[in-house]
Order: sequence, then C-alpha cells, then structure tokens
Amino acid sequence: MEQYECWLAFRETLTNARKRKCLEYFGSAQTIFIASASQIETVPFLREEEKRELILSRTERELMRERNILSSLGMQFVGRSEEAYPERLKYLLDAPAGLFVLGRLPDPQKTAVALVGARYATGEGCYTAREAAAALAGADVEVISGMATGIDGEAQEAALDAGGRSYAVLGCGGDICYPKNNKALYQRLKEEGGILSEYPPGTEPKPYYFPERNRIISGLSDVVLVVEARKKSGSLITASLALDQGRDVFAVPGRIHDSLSEGCNELIRQGAGIFCSPGSFLLDLGLEGASGEKEKKNQLLLAKSENMVYSCVDLRGKSLDELSRSSGLSVSDTIKALTTLQIQELVEKKAGLYRRKKQSLSK
Repeated sequence: MEQYECWLAFRETLTNARKRKCLEYFGSAQTIFIASASQIETVPFLREEEKRELILSRTERELMRERNILSSLGMQFVGRSEEAYPERLKYLLDAPAGLFVLGRLPDPQKTAVALVGARYATGEGCYTAREAAAALAGADVEVISGMATGIDGEAQEAALDAGGRSYAVLGCGGDICYPKNNKALYQRLKEEGGILSEYPPGTEPKPYYFPERNRIISGLSDVVLVVEARKKSGSLITASLALDQGRDVFAVPGRIHDSLSEGCNELIRQGAGIFCSPGSFLLDLGLEGASGEKEKKNQLLLAKSENMVYSCVDLRGKSLDELSRSSGLSVSDTIKALTTLQIQELVEKKAGLYRRKKQSLSK
C-alpha cells in the first residue's frame, strides 16, 4: 500500500476532483505530506478548511490510524502509482487517485462488461439482465456494476450464481452496504468478487457520489450493456462516460411507448450496438460462448426452486406470471429459476411463453 496516497484518499473535506488537482499541483501525495504549512497555505484552489485538514493530518499517528482502520475491515488500498492499480483506469483524465478494495480487483487479463440499468426494473428486464450476466460468466467474462436494486443487483447475483466473478463500484465507503436490502449480495461480492470505492471507509452515500462513481464502472469495463433505462437515468450517464472513454456501448431495445425503454432506444438511435440475445452478444464481443460450461451445468441436479418451476412448464408454453402462480414462488425467484433452466437448455422462451424442451434432467 502506498501510505501517502492512502492518506490523501482519507481526507474528507476534499472532493475527489480536488484531490486529483492537488496531485497535479504537487506531483505526488508524498510531496503534499512533507510540504511546509506555508506551501499548502498558498495553494490557490484550496478552501481554508481543506488547507487546515491537509496541514493537521500529516502525522505518523494519522497514518497508523488509517492502517488500523483498513486492517480491521479486511480492506486494502491501491494507489494510482502502484502496479496493482487497474490498467484500464490509469489513462482516464479523471482516474481515481486510488481505490479502497474488499475482496479482489478485476482480472486485467479477462474481458469485463459493465451491466447496468433501471432500479425499478420490470420482470422482463431483470430476466434479461440475469440471462446476459449468466452467459457472460459462462464465457469467463467479468461483470462490473453498482450493486443497485434492480438490473445491477440481478445481473451481479446471476454472474455469481453461474460461477463467474463480479465487482461492485459503490457510491459510498466500501464498508457500507448500500442499498441495505442487498446485504446478501454484498457479502457474496466480498467473497467471490470485489467491492470497490474511491471513498474512504465510513463515507455515507450521497446523491452526487453515484454519478461520480459511474466513470469507474465504465472505466473498468471493455463494453457497457444497458438493460432498461429511462430518458434521464444514471445508466445513460454511465453509457455517455463509456463513449468518452472509448468503450463500446450496447443496449437492449424495447417498445417505443415503454418509458423504461426510452433510454435504451435512444442509445441505439445514436449508434449503440443492439443486444438481441446472449449468444449474439458473445459473438459481438468476439467470444464463442460457453458450450462446455453448459454441458457441465446440465449434469447437475436442479435445485428445489428450479424443480418447482420446471414441473409447471409444459410443451404448450406458459407466461412468467402463470409460472409464478403455479409454482407458488415470487416473480423474482421464478425469473432466477427460469434463467438457470434456460442455461441448462431445459426450457426455452418463444413469443413470450416458456416451454419445456424435450431433454432429460441428467445425462
């Protein structure tokens, strides 16, 4: 850990943009730490409270306090000058000065896709997100998102369920689970992927932190896929940032009178790639898919919820709502089960209905 970069990242009165400006002005975090008080006092763009914090916090005791905080949380800090700092972020004009990390950082050798979308998503949108994420995980592609309720969380959970890696970039300190209802996913991401934030531990979520963190979500990715988005949404901010960063953007098309499809349709009108199916998307990424993984999955016994849904599916076809009522499961749990059943090629979807494929449960 680069202790001086970590020290700067912990400064609460300075915005992330102001921290980057300080690094440009002084040349390094260590130079700021050893600068005289008068040198800091004369920095033209710093407010008085910012100058005061920089001057008073430059002690060995403070460095020790920060190390103890990270140690107690099982968290690491990776500064921009360190080798472990993500290569994809290094050349961004507004690259974070460092990242606080729980778990792992994304693998630089693997393709990464940011999968984002509406918080108040439809059942169809959640299903599409899970289907896409599971296919990506099966093709050894890492999924980046923001752990938000809706599309983000569904995609990240599906990626983990499929045995893949997923990473959440938070708009608060990495030690804070936000939203609170995603606690189980937060724990899984810490263990099976990573929780990343440029904000120090203890930083509470604020509305303007989320658009700011979106540049990291897109920056860590090779491609951004948007699943359901209104005309004005955080997902479109992520897509715009991705284009500025030279990343490709794809969107799931939707009905023209559906407000949750307006953002995606507009992205497509402006030239974004069209997500037609997981298979075609993998081809667009230059990947052949994950047929080997599918064969392995088909050899596994179905879980209880999947058996419940599978027993309700017939050859004529049923809607999502019908299957939810028949199985007694919630729509969300039914979607999860259907995702697994489709990955295992036991169920197919045609004209909005789910049909059983003529295939046994095991080989």
